[in-house]
Amino acid sequence: MNKKLLFISVLGLSISCLGVIATSTTLRYSKAEEPKTYYVDFFSNYLRQEFTLSNGFKGKGNNLIFKTVQVNENSLVSKPSEEPTRKNYQFNGWYKEEACENEWNFETDKVMKNTRIFAGWKMAEKEKMEEPSYTPPSTVLEDTASTDYVINSIMNFKVVGGYLNLPTASLMKLEQSKDNVLPLMEYKVKNGKTISATYNPENMKITVTCGENEPFLIQAKDNSLNWMLSDTNYETKAKKYESKALEEESYHVMLAGSSSIEFWTSSKEDLDPIVSYNHGIGGTTIEQWDTCLNQRLVFPYKPKMVVYYVGINNVINSGQGSETVWNNLRNFFDHTHEALPDTKVQYILMNLLPGYKDKADIITSVNNNAKDYLKQNNNESWLTLIEPGKALLKENGEPNAAYFRVDGLHLSYFGYLVWGGIIKESILNGLENY
Repeated sequence: MNKKLLFISVLGLSISCLGVIATSTTLRYSKAEEPKTYYVDFFSNYLRQEFTLSNGFKGKGNNLIFKTVQVNENSLVSKPSEEPTRKNYQFNGWYKEEACENEWNFETDKVMKNTRIFAGWKMAEKEKMEEPSYTPPSTVLEDTASTDYVINSIMNFKVVGGYLNLPTASLMKLEQSKDNVLPLMEYKVKNGKTISATYNPENMKITVTCGENEPFLIQAKDNSLNWMLSDTNYETKAKKYESKALEEESYHVMLAGSSSIEFWTSSKEDLDPIVSYNHGIGGTTIEQWDTCLNQRLVFPYKPKMVVYYVGINNVINSGQGSETVWNNLRNFFDHTHEALPDTKVQYILMNLLPGYKDKADIITSVNNNAKDYLKQNNNESWLTLIEPGKALLKENGEPNAAYFRVDGLHLSYFGYLVWGGIIKESILNGLENY
């Protein structure tokens, strides 16, 4: 082949290759122009809900798909024409996540990938509920008594030898009520006798006067250092609660205990119209509530009811056996009732946990001991046991992970819906006795 012919052949090959490249590029470009499509699943967003199919089959579902549609990329999705229904709940919109924190905007939110949208629910009120009014204990002292009046305690703290050891919250409330301390006192006075009590913040003395009796002076003392927690994280949280002491009124419902209480961030709204205050501190043990936290975060508020969830950290973090945990819990019951004789106590039995199945025997044993304790004390009216954890179990008796976070310890959004609903019912039933 001569050079001229060779050049023409190479040139032709080059043109041919360029043509292939151009053709290939054109094909890829046209494919890129084809619109991508994604699936959008609308979830009913409830767990263990009973359902019936058209063929009559009955069952229980986990977050059933309400509707599935196909949408082009970067396009809007239409709101379903029909709304989902759920027994005892009201549908309140479509959301971007199961916890229903951010509502899906059908006018601006575009679909950029396969997407899940979740139904939001609000529990329907069967009837308007009101918190039963509280009637404080009688302040009438029998005429046969040797004195005109008796002071049992002040904010549930005993006066010993004319001295009164108080935590930060109590001292704050005392100063707030300095002109009339009586509402903070547990006292009795004979009919026809007039009693008054004032507080002087400068010398920290309470002066009680009654009729012709000599004024009785009580020296208040700041005992907060003796009730401090060694764990700085727990102590910081305790102080944060104490800082709000003047915002939280007496004679209401107090929630106290470990993380299941602390992480119940919607408790105030969930328990409405019951007025409640949440003083939960995750990780705390029975002993810490018995010796420090009760005194600081419960007693000063003169609650008409306290709802506790304690003990699980004794089992998991402290590694205590069932006998030790129960002994601590029994002492806690006794000490709490001694300090709060006119307060209803509701104890939430410990949940069986999907992440700690090896602890199930210990948890069950302590729960059973609590039930036996109540029976042995002739079902004392001051103590109620609640077992909402039963509703978090599968049919085979094992804990249902769907109601817990991925750590297998803490309750999920749906777990609190079930758990909190049962607790609310128990609180309302208990308050009806006042």
